[in-house]
Amino acid sequence: MITYLEAIASPTHGVPASLYYTGWAGQGEKAVAYRQGFGQQTAGDHYTNGQTYEGIKLDVGVGEGGPLFFTHYSFLGFDPHIRDRFTDYFENSRNQALINRAYCIRNPSGYKGYGPQCWGITAVDGPKGYEAYEPRPRDDDGTIAPTGAIASMPYTPEASMEALKFYYRELGDRLWGPYGFRDAFNLQQDWFSGIYMGLNQAPMVIMIENYRTGLVWKKFMANAEIGRMLGRVGFEKTAASPVQ
Repeated sequence: MITYLEAIASPTHGVPASLYYTGWAGQGEKAVAYRQGFGQQTAGDHYTNGQTYEGIKLDVGVGEGGPLFFTHYSFLGFDPHIRDRFTDYFENSRNQALINRAYCIRNPSGYKGYGPQCWGITAVDGPKGYEAYEPRPRDDDGTIAPTGAIASMPYTPEASMEALKFYYRELGDRLWGPYGFRDAFNLQQDWFSGIYMGLNQAPMVIMIENYRTGLVWKKFMANAEIGRMLGRVGFEKTAASPVQ
C-alpha cells in the first residue's frame, strides 16, 4: 500500500491517484487473480473482504488477513487513523491483530506455547527458512515472531505488552540477545532463530514509539506531498488520529 501512496505523492515522478483504485485496491481480473494466487482463496480477492474470522469482521484483506506485517510495514510512517471508501485502516489493522491473537488462543493445531501471551504469526525466519506464515492451519507450523505482537502495539497495547513481557521474562534466556529479540521461535519444535532481522526489528521500535507519542506518524504526515496525496486519493483522517 505504501508504495502506491508514495508514488502518487511524488512531486517529480508521480503516478495518477486513480492507480490506487485500479492497482492496489483494484477490482480487475489481474488484481483478483493475483490475490487469489497468494491467498489460495477467494475471500478478499476483490480487496474488500467482509467475512468474520474468530468472531471478528475484516473489511479488507485476503482471507484471515494474511501475515501480520500487513498491519505494520505500510503504517510505520503513514498514520493508519485514516479512511477511504473501503475501511478505517486503524480499525481494520486492529481487527487483523485481534484475529491473529484469537487464532493463537484457539490454537486449532494444538501447538505448544500458543495462547493469549504468545501470538504474532507473520513472515519470518522459520525452522525451514523464511516463510510467510498466516493464522490458518495450512500456513502455520507453530512459529511465532516477537515482531508480530510487539509491532501491533498501537492497535492492541495491552495484549502486545503482555506478549512482550512473556517473550522477555519467560523465554528471554533463548530469545533475547545483544540486538534485542531473535527473529522467531517454535516451541513445538524446540527451535529458536539464530538471526536478528532488521526488517522485523525496525517495526517494533517504530510502532512502540508511535503508540507512545505518535512521533514517526507526525513527522511523516507533516510532509506537504503526503497531505496533497490524501486529498487526491480521497482519504479522510479519523477523529482518533494523533496527527491533525
